[in-house]
Amino acid sequence: MSNSPAPSVFNHWIGLLLLTGIGWIHFRDIPGKLSETPSLGWSYILLVAGCAASGAWLLSDRWRLGNGLGLAISLGALIAYTLTRTTGLPGATGDIGNWAEPAGIVSLLLEAAFCVLAVVRLRSAASQTR
Repeated sequence: MSNSPAPSVFNHWIGLLLLTGIGWIHFRDIPGKLSETPSLGWSYILLVAGCAASGAWLLSDRWRLGNGLGLAISLGALIAYTLTRTTGLPGATGDIGNWAEPAGIVSLLLEAAFCVLAVVRLRSAASQTR
């Protein structure tokens, strides 16, 4: 079952690069998170795996699934970052108020950019199939 029409290959590569950045930022923090807050560490592992799956789908005829999964991952990461900086999460209150962490800011920018890209692509595809 094909999910055509597909956006240009260039758009797929932009999405793949954004997901790679998101995954890399979280991947390099896994050891620290697993020792601090294991549940957060495992969520980072799932995020990295999800970024890889989403990126693979972007380069296939299942690109809509890749955009949908990447959108869910990016929105989830944005929400989790906001929660860890405001109310904290169970067992993870050490980052409350720590809005200026450089890797966090870069990750937020990449996640927001992927969200915009995915919404634009999915809306464009929906309007083309009508």
